[in-house]
Parts: sequence; C-alpha cells; structure tokens
Amino acid sequence: MYGMNDFCKTPSLLNKAFGNNVELLPGVNELFELELAFMEYNCLPSNQLLERTAFIKSLNNHFSKHYLLYSNYSEKINTERTSATQAYFEEGKFSTGYATHGLFPYRGKFHPQLIKGLMNILNIQKGETVLDPMAGSGTTNIESALMGINSIAIDVSPFCQFMIKTKYEALTIELKSLENTKFDSRKIFELFTNGNVLERINKIEDNNKRKIYDLAFLAFLDALGYSKRVIKSNHQQLFDKVLPRYIETVKSFLSNPYFEQDKIGSLKIVSDSDALNMKIEKDSIDYVITSPPYSFAIDYAENDRDQLEFLGYDADELKNKLIGLKGKTKSQKLQNYFSDMDTFCAQVSRLLKQGKYFVMIIGSNTNQTGGVRLEETVINSALKYDMPLIKSILKPIKGMRNTMKDEYVLIFEKQ
Repeated sequence: MYGMNDFCKTPSLLNKAFGNNVELLPGVNELFELELAFMEYNCLPSNQLLERTAFIKSLNNHFSKHYLLYSNYSEKINTERTSATQAYFEEGKFSTGYATHGLFPYRGKFHPQLIKGLMNILNIQKGETVLDPMAGSGTTNIESALMGINSIAIDVSPFCQFMIKTKYEALTIELKSLENTKFDSRKIFELFTNGNVLERINKIEDNNKRKIYDLAFLAFLDALGYSKRVIKSNHQQLFDKVLPRYIETVKSFLSNPYFEQDKIGSLKIVSDSDALNMKIEKDSIDYVITSPPYSFAIDYAENDRDQLEFLGYDADELKNKLIGLKGKTKSQKLQNYFSDMDTFCAQVSRLLKQGKYFVMIIGSNTNQTGGVRLEETVINSALKYDMPLIKSILKPIKGMRNTMKDEYVLIFEKQ
C-alpha cells in the first residue's frame, strides 16, 4: 500500500508517456492532442522526430523544426486587431494560424497541427500523394506542401479552389519580389471593383506579380465578407487593414530561416471534379485525408455567398451540389447525405492503393439530425467498399457546442 507521502514519488502522466527528455509544444493539453502526440512519438522513427513532429517542442534539449519554424511570429500581423483576436492567434501559432493557414479564416476548417500529426502517424513520405476530395480552405494541401509531400485538391466550390491555389502559391513567391512591391490599397481596391478581376490577373505574365495580385485579391474577398458582418467599417476600410496583414503574414514566413521554399510539395487542383465524381486514375492515390462539410451546422454556400457572387457564381446553384445541403426537409437532406457519402466511399476505394489509408474527420451533430450519428453511416459505407475502420479518435469541438459537440478522426485501411 502507498504511504502518506508516496504520491510525491508518482511520475507525471506526461513523463510516464514520453519520458523525461520530451517537452510538448504550448497548447498541447487536450486528451485527443495527447493521444495523437503519443501515437506520433511512437510511430515516427526516432531520427525523424525533431524534423517532423507536430506536437513536440524539444527532445533531449534540442528544439523541433515545428517549434523553430512557427515560433517566429511577426507582431505586425496583429496590428489593429482586438486584444481577443490577438490572443486567439497567439494561442494558435503552433496549431492553427502558422504559414499561410491563417489567411482567410474559414468556418469549420480543421487544425493544420492535427493534419500534420495524422500524416506523421501514417508515416507519409515525400514523393507520396495525399488527396483531399473536399478540400475547403486547403488545410490538408498546405500542410502537405510544408512537409514536402505532394497533394491533390478537389472542391466543388470555385471560391475554395481559388483560396487553395492562392494560399499554396503564396508559399512560392520570391521574397524579393514581395519586398519590392509597393501596395497602394486604395488603387488596388479600385482595380478589383471593376470587371472580371481573375481574368485580368491571369493575364499577368510575371508569375511572382500574378501570385502577389492573387494574394491581394484574396484579402479583398476576405474584407468583403467581413464588411457584411460589421457596422463600423465598410469594405474599403477593412481592405486597408486586411491587405497589409496578408502581405506581412507571407513576407514574415518567407523570410523565416527555417523555411525551405525549394523543398515544398507540389499541388494539383482538379477543377473539373467533385467528391462524387473524381476524375483520377484508379489505384493511384497513396492517402486520402478529408472532412465532409458540416452542412447540417454550416450552410457553406450561404457562408460564401458574397465571395461566390462577386466571382460571378450562383450560390444557390452551388447549394444543390454540396453534400448535406440537398433536399428541403431534414429527412430528405439526411437521405441524400447518406446516399452521397456511400457514393463518395466507393470513389475513395476506387482511387486508393491497396494497403493504404483513408482518414476522415467527421462531426457528430445529433442535435440537427434527430439523433442519427453520421459517423456510423460512413463506417458502414467504408466497410462495404473494403475499407474497414482500424482506429477512431474522439475530438471535442470548441466554439460549435450548440450545433456540433464532437468529431471523430476515423482511420480506414484499403484491403
């Protein structure tokens, strides 16, 4: 039996799991994060831990690349932000807002740190290809690029396609070109409010200049959506604030001595496909990592209406293509959702190589579905197409507790 003071000799849970020589990154404290960190620690070869880890700050008093790369955070990025917003981005500098992930904060996106950890657990290597068939804001693709892994993005929304392309290409801009570009936000705003903006940008022959204008246009679209939600500032006033923030974010990251621009992974956006009809060769994909839209909690077509309409697209037409939004009644939407997810699983099974893995992060929103658990339907469909579930990790959701309480990280293996 323990004596009265024996509790003092009991090792901490973290020391028991990781030993005395590992220090985790700030903010790695939730149970699911600790589980992922422990899996990553045990799955990665010891000689790759410092180079690849998503959760460890230091090992044997040597800092990890993740810590070195993302602890360099320019204070200029937070200029004119509220103290609450500054605190949010400071807290998330190792998990959510690093590199170009923080450009255009997108509702319902998953954390880059989570995706990086999953890619480490699966031991995805450079030269292999990761597909995200419901790419959204491109988190999987940007994180793949930063890890030197090739990726393919598919999304039915043309706005999301532009966002993914811009966030990726911002990583490839020549720093000197960005530093030498003078930004007059008033003139740029006027330029963007006339005619077909993307058509004019795409005619720019200088690649660096074109990428910089794409970046500025994404800031313009970000400010457009924000202007519809606030009263005190109009679109142009918000653009005056957002544009310098975008430029500083990219400039700060490109100048980071630990960023190796020549080693980023490639990106291919398949613009003529969607999750239900992927025009990709059979048995050609090494890994699929994705998250279906949380359409029962977020109407993405409505959420992006301002940007879609400015780009010349019909948001209502897109709504009829989005998984989870088809149908008028809850019953119709559920039936269509189950049918679409079954078709999607069949598509994934067709593309995925045997012995490789399919990862889905899916929300549990029984408040909206009348008690029906969406993840159970996906598990059954995946099994139907020779992809049995091999691991499930429960992840609580912050900020959406009224509409969605938890999400599951489901890992399937193609037989």
